[in-house]
Amino acid sequence: MSSSSGNFSGSYGHICNKQTCVLRTSLSLYNFGRRFLGCSRYKVGPKCPFFVWLDNPTCPHGNETAPLALERMSRLQSALQLANEMEMIALETADAARKMEEEARQMAEKTLEEEAKAKESERKAQAVCTKAKENVMFAEEK
Repeated sequence: MSSSSGNFSGSYGHICNKQTCVLRTSLSLYNFGRRFLGCSRYKVGPKCPFFVWLDNPTCPHGNETAPLALERMSRLQSALQLANEMEMIALETADAARKMEEEARQMAEKTLEEEAKAKESERKAQAVCTKAKENVMFAEEK
């Protein structure tokens, strides 16, 4: 990466300088941890070429340990992604369980209603039988 300073404008449609740019930290292998100022529109649209390092180049030891830090960060990102996927599965499973529980509750309510109707029908049938027996007994008495 090259270092430059000053203001840029014109065909880029905006002006960048040390006051308007964004402070960032490099995560690249050979500049790991170095801070720099760059265009605020980096990765979002038209940008200017303004760029300036704020820190000295990374020392040899930093260059040796950067791969370890990057590998650890990669493992942590993978673990986070796996945890997020597991959380989504758990949420989907819990949602499915709630739906099944609601369906079971509705089925139980329907069964209780049908049972109550059956008992009422049985009671009415017994009443009809009792009435019929009374009528038969009354007819036999005459």
